[in-house]
Amino acid sequence: MRYSATQKEETRRRIVETAAAAFRAHGLDGIGVADLMKRAGLTHGGFYAHFESKDALFAEAIAAASTQTQASLRKAIEQAEPGQRREAFIGQYLSPQHRERIDRGCSIAALGADVARQGARTRRSFEAQIEALIELAASVSDAPDEDRRADAIRTVATMVGAMLMARAVRTSALSDEILAAARQA
Repeated sequence: MRYSATQKEETRRRIVETAAAAFRAHGLDGIGVADLMKRAGLTHGGFYAHFESKDALFAEAIAAASTQTQASLRKAIEQAEPGQRREAFIGQYLSPQHRERIDRGCSIAALGADVARQGARTRRSFEAQIEALIELAASVSDAPDEDRRADAIRTVATMVGAMLMARAVRTSALSDEILAAARQA
């Protein structure tokens, strides 16, 4: 049976959204194509009708995950009081809710180590997402124009590193302490 272009597009979107959550939760190599397709409610055989390779799916899933994170951060910025945009951005990222929802959180913190071992296509997609997060951080930076990008890079590096550490430690007290210290930095 042939499917309409709309159905095919919807199926592809469902696969990408499922993969974006699964890769963040389990790592890029922590879940196979068969399991991804099953989670999306599809058969393994249909994967290659939508993607040429798992690497192609990685790239799209990373972009989708980043879009979700940036939307959440933009919403926090837009809802912030004047003069509080930077704090809202940082507070949203370094929140306990973000820490607890790795499957819905920032792909940079969740997948950075995995991506470093992947092919060029996946790394290009990941780099674009890092650049987008840096640009968003720069948009709320209160540094002088000539220092804004460097300030944004420091901010993003601190946030991502803190999130990675907060998720990695065993005790919630230390995890909370890491997030609080990074928010103050």
